[in-house]
Amino acid sequence: MKHHNIYICGTILATAAMICSCDDYLDIVPKGKAQLETTDDYLGLLEEVSPSYEHSNFWAMSGESSWNKSEELKAYTYPLWSTAFFWDESYDRAANTIESSLYNNCYDRITRYNALIDGIADSKGNEADKKTGLAQGRIMRAYNYFFLVNTFAPPYDPATAYTDNGIIVREKMFESIEEEGVQQSVGYTYDFIQKDIDAALDDLPDRALNSFRPDKTFGYALKAKVHLYKREFEQCLNACEKALEAAKAGGHELWDMTVDYKKYAPLLTQMGYPEQAIDNPAYMGINDFVETIWKSRVTYGYDGAEYLLYQYGNTKDDPFPMYVTKEVLNLFERKADLRYRYCIRYKAQHDTAPEGSQDFATTGIKWNPSGMRLSEVYLMLAECYARKATPEAISQAMVYLETLRSKRCVAGRYTHLSTTDATEALRFVREERKRELFLTYNGFFDMRRLCREFNETVSKEFEGKTYTLSPTSHLLVYPFPVKAMQNSNLKQNSK
Repeated sequence: MKHHNIYICGTILATAAMICSCDDYLDIVPKGKAQLETTDDYLGLLEEVSPSYEHSNFWAMSGESSWNKSEELKAYTYPLWSTAFFWDESYDRAANTIESSLYNNCYDRITRYNALIDGIADSKGNEADKKTGLAQGRIMRAYNYFFLVNTFAPPYDPATAYTDNGIIVREKMFESIEEEGVQQSVGYTYDFIQKDIDAALDDLPDRALNSFRPDKTFGYALKAKVHLYKREFEQCLNACEKALEAAKAGGHELWDMTVDYKKYAPLLTQMGYPEQAIDNPAYMGINDFVETIWKSRVTYGYDGAEYLLYQYGNTKDDPFPMYVTKEVLNLFERKADLRYRYCIRYKAQHDTAPEGSQDFATTGIKWNPSGMRLSEVYLMLAECYARKATPEAISQAMVYLETLRSKRCVAGRYTHLSTTDATEALRFVREERKRELFLTYNGFFDMRRLCREFNETVSKEFEGKTYTLSPTSHLLVYPFPVKAMQNSNLKQNSK
């Protein structure tokens, strides 16, 4: 895979954190900009060595992951993780979140994108490349603001969006390190995100240089996602349809996971392994070699055609290793669903893990925990059609679900979802989102938006005790880190 990275000196990447005299800081930005002369210099700002979004704590909050040692969970050995897992509102997260790499990394990227957006037009280079780079900078800025507003601010509610406190929005490269950012409302932030997306769409390339850069399909998919979160379902449908059309030119298609199953299952049978060891997870412990085939021989890389944008979790290896809760695992038809077969170890590696938890164990599949996949477009289409609630629309929602599920499950073994009831159709969609998008950021973001929209209280069991999370819980909003509060005029949104 071809990458086009450059290293930018501290005058651009760390300006906000520097401590300088009044005489010194005034000329920092001009010096930084002077180092970016060619269009290629600016295009290098689009990528970084490790495009990470540390959000593994989201997985505990959304009930997707536990821990490999139950006693450590209960003892609050890692208090922020335990607080998320147990939905503990008594723990003061705001006082104990000193720094947040998610917060810092997103704003560092936004600083780079602002430098690109402000300066690429005057750089030395090809005009077409300038237009492409400007569009890609805008769409990536929008994506990072989308991450920030859905982590550190209340969920979007049409009734309160313009009075709900949001995040700092920097619309351009700051002029000095003493310039303070302005904390905007949730509604303002979403408007800015949509403005960036709409300004970028026409000039995004059909195919990007690699999967770490955005293309037109990603642009329309992100547009659809923003409309979905704003409950603008007709606009979401329209953007999804454009994303599917763009996918043809972009070379994007759903990953057919059954191809590898059809390749390896017959070979294993020919090698003398019993059919039940191949096809029934309950027998997988018969021979570790069989499980190794599914967990390492089945591969899907960064540049998989389904990936519209690839971004890391905390590291490039996330979410391996991570323990998945029994509540999520129970959503899978284990004999049929290849997402389970390829990614989940059939028995827990550590017997100290919570009962029923099993670890995410694939070493061959790059899971893309922080990017976007084409499958999201199908899920958004299914959700929007299910919400229409007419017989024709519900039928269409089932078609989109079936299209996805046929690529994920062994033919003849999985349940073909069918209903004429709008409530059941939406439940099918929500459960499929949990299966398809587990151990990405979507589980937590979905929890936020749907708890708020439907006024839902969620619950779970752990060692015989029931835990609940209300739709008004402050836990659905992560607090700004202490250092961010100290260095700005932020008003805290959580605790």
